[in-house]
Amino acid sequence: MQSKRELKRTTSLRVPPGVLREIDDLVPRMGLRSRTEFIERAVAAYVQELKEAKVIVVRPWTPAKARAAILRYLGKKPSAYVSEIAEALGMDFEMMDFEMAFRVVGALMEVGDVGRAR
Repeated sequence: MQSKRELKRTTSLRVPPGVLREIDDLVPRMGLRSRTEFIERAVAAYVQELKEAKVIVVRPWTPAKARAAILRYLGKKPSAYVSEIAEALGMDFEMMDFEMAFRVVGALMEVGDVGRAR
């Protein structure tokens, strides 16, 4: 029975039959009382995982956008690795945006807009 200060909301949930069978197999092995307890714990663990995860929003980049964003970033944090800048700005490694970040920083160094850390 729920205590008054711990009232829980009820929600509907659709679960594929195979997943439900797996849950039903795990409930007794994990020493849980019910499917509900299993699902509550699973949802709570997933919510906690997402809270701790670093979410990166990947955006399309052009060299001009990358240059402006990198200069803004370096204005707030004057010393950083290029990979750190690219990750912070959401530049995607698989879409070659990391390479663009290195090219743009190299060009900025050539014209003296940024310098090499000593």
